[in-house]
Amino acid sequence: MRYVAIILSTLYLAGCGLSLPHPATLLQHPALPKWETALKEKIEQDLPERAEIIAPRNQSISRLYELIDLNQDGLQEAVTFYRTEVNGNFNIHLLIHERKQESWSLKVRRPIAEGKAIDQLHVVLNPMKTSNQFVIGISNLETNTVYLLKNLLQPTADITKVDTYDRVTIADLNQDQQQDMLLLKKGRPAKVMYYKDVLNPSDRQAVSLVTKEGDLFADHDLFEVDSIDVSKKRGLLISFTRDAAMHVALFQLDEGRLVQHTFGNQAEIVEPMYTYPKDVDKDGIVEFAHQYTPKNSSGPIGEDKPRITAYYTWNGLDVAPFLESGFELREEQYIDLEYNFVMRFPARWATRETIDKKDNRIRFINQETNGIDFEIEVIPKNQYIASPQKKKIKEGIDYVYVVDVTKPYEEYAANVTLVE
Repeated sequence: MRYVAIILSTLYLAGCGLSLPHPATLLQHPALPKWETALKEKIEQDLPERAEIIAPRNQSISRLYELIDLNQDGLQEAVTFYRTEVNGNFNIHLLIHERKQESWSLKVRRPIAEGKAIDQLHVVLNPMKTSNQFVIGISNLETNTVYLLKNLLQPTADITKVDTYDRVTIADLNQDQQQDMLLLKKGRPAKVMYYKDVLNPSDRQAVSLVTKEGDLFADHDLFEVDSIDVSKKRGLLISFTRDAAMHVALFQLDEGRLVQHTFGNQAEIVEPMYTYPKDVDKDGIVEFAHQYTPKNSSGPIGEDKPRITAYYTWNGLDVAPFLESGFELREEQYIDLEYNFVMRFPARWATRETIDKKDNRIRFINQETNGIDFEIEVIPKNQYIASPQKKKIKEGIDYVYVVDVTKPYEEYAANVTLVE
């Protein structure tokens, strides 16, 4: 430190200017690119007084603007949504800015509709691949409404009010390379509205759901299009709760008409311990999941016994679900919500394992031989001490996951996934 002081004194006496940064500048975020700084300044300049910028709720990141190539000319426009309020009435508007090198100019300022928030924003390319159109869901009080916005860069845009909805999904259900739209409308009865071309809302079909008073459709329930059997035929999955059990209905297209599939004489899959369909093996087909408690499973006193989640692929046959004639077992997993990990079973373990959970150790036991296939110990991070007898295979936010090095457990380390 003494030498640093001498050097600084020498520079000062020699007349050399020395400028050191203020400590606060070291804490500032890196400077934005010029184009982004210019865009934010231009948006602020063009925003009406007391207007409030709003972002679509279905976006993973809330942004001031969306960069979208609206006219497919290779250059992105900046789209900003904002709302205004007059005497308690809210309206949604948009701004579109065009980029000119490092600067931006206002191209469009346009009102869209009454509403307080944007629930959904979907960008859909037209069939000629010459322009992007918007499908936008706007919330106003307790009502959501879908609007179709076309030709946004033209002097007169085409804004069409389509329908009200409670849930919406946009996907290629009929597999014609064009986007379809499906809306769920709660009520008595609940209905599904199917639009075979989201950009042509005049072609639609209404299908009633067989529901009862007290059926609950929650925000986390399924309303999505997936490939649902080995033929990769697509279908709409809808879930709801009735009498504390989850019901899953499947709708498919039959000669262009949306119809509900029946499993034997059942209208829905009904499973008290049902978990959502998902593509666990990443083959493009969803698996249907069923939880069960294996024989001799044991856990802490006073708690539910450990369960196994089995994922089945549907073969498309018209039989009751989860029977061997209709479903093929693809994978089994143990999901531990206490210790935040998933153990994906190797194929040869299927249907043979039981689970012994005691304190912070979980054993996977072969019911045929009574031998231990795998054992994992979960230790709080603040209590973990490295040991030559223990191998750390995973480390999470709160826990360290170890196995016994004297046993062949490390080969299954890749089967353990953290879910924090």
